[in-house]
Amino acid sequence: MSKYFYSLIFILAASVFFITCKSTEKTVLKEESQPVATEVSKEFEAPKTITYLPPPADSISEISINLVGDLMCHLPQTNNAKLSDGKYDFNPSFEYIKPYLQDADLTIGNLETTFAGTSQPYAGYPAFNSPDEYCTAVKNAGFDFLVTANNHSMDTREAGLLRTIEVIKKHNLGYAGTYLNQRDHDSIRILTIKGIKLGILNYTYGTNGSYPISDHKYMLNVIDSAGIVTAVKQAKTLGAEIVLVFYHMGLENITEPTQAQKDAVRFALDAGATLVIGAHPHVVGPTKQMYSKAINDTAFVAYSLGNFLSNQYWRYTDAGVILKIVIQKNYTKKRVFFKEASFTPTWVYRGDGARKMHVLFPAQWGLDSTKLPVFISKSHQQKMKEAFDDTKSIMTKTNSELKLNLLK
Repeated sequence: MSKYFYSLIFILAASVFFITCKSTEKTVLKEESQPVATEVSKEFEAPKTITYLPPPADSISEISINLVGDLMCHLPQTNNAKLSDGKYDFNPSFEYIKPYLQDADLTIGNLETTFAGTSQPYAGYPAFNSPDEYCTAVKNAGFDFLVTANNHSMDTREAGLLRTIEVIKKHNLGYAGTYLNQRDHDSIRILTIKGIKLGILNYTYGTNGSYPISDHKYMLNVIDSAGIVTAVKQAKTLGAEIVLVFYHMGLENITEPTQAQKDAVRFALDAGATLVIGAHPHVVGPTKQMYSKAINDTAFVAYSLGNFLSNQYWRYTDAGVILKIVIQKNYTKKRVFFKEASFTPTWVYRGDGARKMHVLFPAQWGLDSTKLPVFISKSHQQKMKEAFDDTKSIMTKTNSELKLNLLK
């Protein structure tokens, strides 16, 4: 039995040895050689070109504003516009100037007549009353907003002043300077254009002696330093980022500003206005750009934009201008400011003979006869060129930064 016992022990031992050898063999077969890290030194080579990413662009919005002076309607203009059916058509007056009025985000004019209707006869100087169709032509020409406080606002008394506003509103035009009631007066005009908030205020030196009754003072804005300072500050409190004050004052037919004009400009700027524009003298006046401490930025002043459309025909009164102002808003830097101003001189053709044609032209056309219609004579072209030279000289003599719009 021990023989068999030892034989069994031998067999078991041999089996264990064999299994162990196989296991070791498998383990050896699965082993793989590990990579050895080798340090390699390489000389640095600079790239041939380096591209620098630009800084993020500022978020910017811009608006342009066209401003013109006196939109008058003397009786010869009314008579010329009358049609055979008794209606009136003033559209031809703006035929050639219309493209230069419509190339801005906002176009503002000084309405120096009233629309009292047929309850009073149509008339020119000294007490203006014009057909409603004049307002239609103004709208069709591209105007968006009218300032209405001037020395002729009360030519047809309170009733005429109120009806004038109603006609303006009927034509979807904005207005400032005269008002329907106290609430209308207290609603400061703040226009939001492309995200820029523009406040517009309008005042006159007087109304040729005729004023609303004491209970109706709200109807008309008359120049008053304290009131204007309050209004400018209120406009800014209500969110206006730029405030424009439009004055009707100065001496007629005098290009140089009076001390009263300079004072009125000063207290508007000191209150925080950025733009101060003037009308009334019937001739173009000088402009200037200056630093304003109140806004810590540049302010722009135009003392008089002269006549735009009228029957006045002596030198300087037949000339006018379209003043273009650009306002920029930098959202990134949180700044809204006057960027630049430019101008287009204009001239009014009054026609020849018994029938007067009152047609506006870019005065620069006087330098190139190929642009002129056949009814413009050599003498008219010379007057047009004279108007161009006069306006350019007056508007830039104290403001070298004001740019002339070169027309194609």
